[in-house]
Amino acid sequence: MALSKVKACALAPLLLLAGCSAFFQFNLFKGLDKPPAPKASDYEGQGGLAKLANDLSSPAVVAQLKADPTTTQEIETYLATTYLSAPLTTPDQQQAAALYGDLNLKTTSGDQFVNNLVDIVMSGASGGKTIQQILQGIVPASVASDPTAFSNMVGGFLAAEAAYQLLGASVPPSPAGVNMGDVAQKAAVAWTMQLAVNAIIASGVPDTPTAEAQMYALLNNQPNSISGVIVPDPFSFPPAWLSNIFTAAGAKMPS
Repeated sequence: MALSKVKACALAPLLLLAGCSAFFQFNLFKGLDKPPAPKASDYEGQGGLAKLANDLSSPAVVAQLKADPTTTQEIETYLATTYLSAPLTTPDQQQAAALYGDLNLKTTSGDQFVNNLVDIVMSGASGGKTIQQILQGIVPASVASDPTAFSNMVGGFLAAEAAYQLLGASVPPSPAGVNMGDVAQKAAVAWTMQLAVNAIIASGVPDTPTAEAQMYALLNNQPNSISGVIVPDPFSFPPAWLSNIFTAAGAKMPS
């Protein structure tokens, strides 16, 4: 009889938990729910930049922004019209420039491209390579299989590069709340993408959309006219803005 009581006592907590499973599921998994859909107004006014910085570190929020290009464009427009008028003389303007670059890269998979290419670029080994050598094996698979996504990624890099130019013209010192080491890596890759597009246009392709189409064709081994186009070394004659970003990051410019 005593043994039966012991068994009953041992089972009691399990039965209790089973009976309260809904309670525990609610509390344990509530934090895994999707965050509210972001709105452009979330990032306006006081505290808006800090919230955007925090949200861009959340894969769930970034995924929602990727799926909602209208809201993403509204946020970009707000940042550009409110903060990105040269010269960038305030910390908020400088942070907004960095966030504008981040927003463009993270919502177009450009950040994945940066992660794949950064070792090559930061080692100074990207100069003198053909565009095909730089692109193949580095472009994220989801982008490589979708010409629209690829075009959006290239456009994201070019938009980010323009913001990094503004930021680089205003530093050092490094603005508070901005990881300049991260910015330096992204700015270097964005500059490399700009050089690639410039090289394509200089080769005779008349405009940027056509350059993007040629790059996509090259990436997928389709007929193209730029198979031999070389990307100049991004660090042989670095622009002042990029040098300033590296200085603000306390990083040595690759050579």
